[in-house]
Amino acid sequence: MRGIAGTLLLLALGWCGSARASELLPRPQGMVLLTVAGAIQETNAPGEARFDRAMLEKLGHDRVKTTTPWTDGVKTFDGIRLKTVLDRVGAHGATIKALALNDYTVTIPMEDLRYDPLLAMTMDGRVLTRRDRGPLWIVYPRDAYETLMDPRFEDRWVWQARRLDVQ
Repeated sequence: MRGIAGTLLLLALGWCGSARASELLPRPQGMVLLTVAGAIQETNAPGEARFDRAMLEKLGHDRVKTTTPWTDGVKTFDGIRLKTVLDRVGAHGATIKALALNDYTVTIPMEDLRYDPLLAMTMDGRVLTRRDRGPLWIVYPRDAYETLMDPRFEDRWVWQARRLDVQ
């Protein structure tokens, strides 16, 4: 009887392990655009989750049409919801410290996720480059929420975003 129970337990553990393995965060094959660290559960590097463009695109596609304090008129931004990336890595914390390529740092409260900020990769159909606030720009749908018109939110529009530390 013990032999059957042991075999069933090993089979169950093997099945769960293989299901879990298929959900593991893959390693980036291209240039890393975003690193997420801190209070996260899923990693693909020591203590970090690293994403290249293809990995981010594979998470889905979202669009925000909004004005910004730095551009003229309504712009169309395409990318992935910040919440989607944080969910993928199992983030659990109260804040996100966002860091840009130029070392600009700002703390974003997790409550901001209710506004569905976007990690934009394109603006008006053009891939964002370092020259035009890319390759990733945290964009808020400010036209959809009057609250987001408050200048205090402007600091959270991190362009050239490269790292998120969940705290």
